[in-house]
Order: sequence, then structure tokens, then C-alpha cells
Amino acid sequence: MDINVDFLVSGCNTQCRHCYVNGGPGPLMQTDDALACIEKLDQIAAFLPKGTSFTLDHEPMNHPEIGKILYAASHTKHITNYHHGMTTGLGLMSRSDKEAVIQSYLENGYNEFGITLHGVSSHHDEIVNRKGAFDKAIAAARFLSKMGCWVQISLMVNRFFAEDADQVSRLIDDIKADDIYFAIPIFTPHANMMRFEPYRATLEAFEAIRRYLSKWGQDAEEILERAQQNSVGRAEEKLQNIELHSLWKKKQDTLYLSLHQDCMLYVGNSGVETQVLGDLRKLEPEMAAEVIRNLPGNSDYSAFYDIENLPGMENIRETIKALPQDLVYGDFPSILYRTFVSLDIPTKLLSRI
Repeated sequence: MDINVDFLVSGCNTQCRHCYVNGGPGPLMQTDDALACIEKLDQIAAFLPKGTSFTLDHEPMNHPEIGKILYAASHTKHITNYHHGMTTGLGLMSRSDKEAVIQSYLENGYNEFGITLHGVSSHHDEIVNRKGAFDKAIAAARFLSKMGCWVQISLMVNRFFAEDADQVSRLIDDIKADDIYFAIPIFTPHANMMRFEPYRATLEAFEAIRRYLSKWGQDAEEILERAQQNSVGRAEEKLQNIELHSLWKKKQDTLYLSLHQDCMLYVGNSGVETQVLGDLRKLEPEMAAEVIRNLPGNSDYSAFYDIENLPGMENIRETIKALPQDLVYGDFPSILYRTFVSLDIPTKLLSRI
């Protein structure tokens, strides 16, 4: 089983309405604590499957001593730092030492970065809840490219894309990014997910941007078929071949843990933690590894629901029928989780072990 620890080294500069890792402003992890936690994770990983990783999150570039942390993260023996490279740009572009920060990334083997666009300036800033965020993101993309980094633009599709597509397309041409990633926001059991629903794209919005997709490096027919398959209107058809309790019991091959800025280690992604494992600095490595090895995978967010509390299929079908049928989600489970919100189905209560 693959194991990843979401290492929340510092808070985020935005509060994106679609964020499924519970982003937003938060405290910094003290540098000594961060270094101690990396060392302890490496010790624990010696007793875990190969490929165990951790990801420095939410916005590592906010940390004043990120260079020291990057060096430690890249010099572990048993655990790998999975560098996703996504940045809001706000933390980086507000620093007077931004050249030195990116040089630290490059020297430690991290040269890939990405920014996310939600449309033009006003729409982007509205969705991420931060005025001026769009300008900083664009400035960061250009700065990273100038520093010799590989830069990706992630297009987080929403209802504004139909009207913003032309300007977004010109912007992509201007930035000359190395890659374009097209993302359809999923829905997960996080308390903040309903904030994005008024912005969720419809099938009509996808049709409106059809002619731009190939220019953005996407397979238009594949994207449109994916949108159709993951629209609410197609969900009931998929339910015909699913027995929910059996689906929920399927073995999952990835385990996610979260490490908060206070050094507390949890089972589950940030925002949907289900168990407290304790203060990482104080855990005995071999014993902690044994506990972690015995945990079930939780890559499917169904792991955060109690099977005995799941609703009947008839209730799910009726609730899905009441949702807007043309809304598009990133995958079919997202529609189930959105339905559970309407049915007021709680996630597992946080427990201590």
C-alpha cells in the first residue's frame, strides 16, 4: 500500500471555494519542529513500504526558512518528498528573497511548478477569496519561467469559463507555459465544499468552450464525454449497477495521513481526519509504523463514512433527482458525496487511538 503524509508546513494565502485540503490561512510550523518531523517521518518510513512519501503543503513558500526545510526534505533515506509544485504565487511574489527561494528549490532537485487559473482577474479572485490573487499568480508563472523552471497552468473549470475562455486563451499564449492541465473540481466530504456549488460548470458551459479545448492541449471529445459521464443526469444510470455497501468495502491501495503545524499526526486528508495518532515528535518509530501498517487505505473518500450510517439506495436516487441535472463533477463518487450533504450523512467522528 502507498502511504503519503500531507505535511502542513505553513498556511495558504487563499481560501479557494473548491479546496479539498482545507486550505486557508494558518500558522507556520516552527523550523526546528519541521526538521524534527522530517527526521521522525524518515525513521518511521524505515519500517513502512517502499515509496512512502510526504508532501510539503499548503503554501511552503510562505515559510521564512523554507530553504532549510527543502534541504532536509531532499536528503531523507527512507521517505520521499512528493513535490506537487502548485503555488498561489502570493507567498513567493511577496518575498524580497524570491530568487534565493527558487534557487533553493532548484538546488534540491525541485524544478516543476504550477499555478491554477479560475478565469480572468475578477472571477479568479472571487473564487479564491483573495483580491489581487490573479495578478500574483500570473506574475509567479512568469517569474518561475524566467528562473528556468518547468511551469504548468492548471485550468480549474467553472461556470465563468464560457465567458472567460477567449481572454484565458490569450493569456496562456502569452505565458508560454510548458503544460496545460484541465481540471474538473471534485466534491469531497469537507465542510467548505458547498461554497463552490454556485460556480460549478454545467454541460452548457463545457459545450461553450469546446472550440478552445484543442488549443489548450486537450482532447475535446474526451473532455466532453467525461463531462457527460460525470453529470448529475447520468448518475442514476450508474446507480443501477452499484451495491453501495459492497463498493464501500473495497480494499483501497493508498493511505493518506495529515501532519498539522502543531506536529499532530492524523489519519485522513486535511479537513476529514478520522483518527489522531499523536504528536509526531514523540512517537516511537517502530511502534508508529506498526500502527500505520495496520490502517486501511483511504484514498477513496468513502473511507470517511460509516457503512452502517449510509442511506438506502432509494433515498439516494430521489435526492439525486432533486439536484440540478446538468451540473458536472470530477468523478461519479463526487455526486454521491454531494448527495450525502443533502441527506445530512455525517463523516466519521475524530477518534484517538
